[in-house]
Amino acid sequence: MHDLLMQVLYDVLVLLATVAAGYAVAWLRKNLGVEGMRKVEVELAAKQELASLAVRFVEQAYRNLHGEDKYQKAAEWLAARAGELGMTMTADEIKGLIEAALRAFKDRFGEQWAAETTGS
Repeated sequence: MHDLLMQVLYDVLVLLATVAAGYAVAWLRKNLGVEGMRKVEVELAAKQELASLAVRFVEQAYRNLHGEDKYQKAAEWLAARAGELGMTMTADEIKGLIEAALRAFKDRFGEQWAAETTGS
């Protein structure tokens, strides 16, 4: 009888440990996933801010350039600043970030931005 009672207690403990481990794993996955998403969001916001700075810098420093030449200067500046901060970006990501920043400025400042950038 004593052996049977000990076996039942042992089985209950194994079951409880398994359930607890399952909950612990689920909790860790959830929290690590949320933390990972926060990290991605922070990095994206930093990249977007750098792209915005790149566009403003090039508009100010290279007024005489246009089109592809101006884009190239912005891309170089953005890649250099990102590298200094330990961020990596693909050429496509740089292009997308610069285009998005430029679009945001055009949407925000409309005709005034267009007039200043085209020299009208």
